[in-house]
Amino acid sequence: MAYLVYALLVYLGLHYTLALLIDYIVGIFLGLFLHHKITFKIENKINKRMTAKAIISNILIFIINLIALYIMVDLYGFNEYFSQIVTLIIIVMSSFIAYRFFIFNT
Repeated sequence: MAYLVYALLVYLGLHYTLALLIDYIVGIFLGLFLHHKITFKIENKINKRMTAKAIISNILIFIINLIALYIMVDLYGFNEYFSQIVTLIIIVMSSFIAYRFFIFNT
């Protein structure tokens, strides 16, 4: 889902940095809800602490994602779509680990 938001925004002419930022803003709250209810089936309600941890984790993951895109797009000349697909391998694993062991670690 997140890749579709990113790809659509790039297609509409946004720079990959802005597209990625919007993608992450949407993804933080959608990801928090979906991981809470579906992936990890957490019984506790989402609270401020979980939300803060999700924001912090996603900011760090965003920075990693942005650096990887910069290297692939600006330094090596790959296109934005391909670069994000490659980067997603790292990002998805990082996000899962963050949600499992940091955000929902009670």
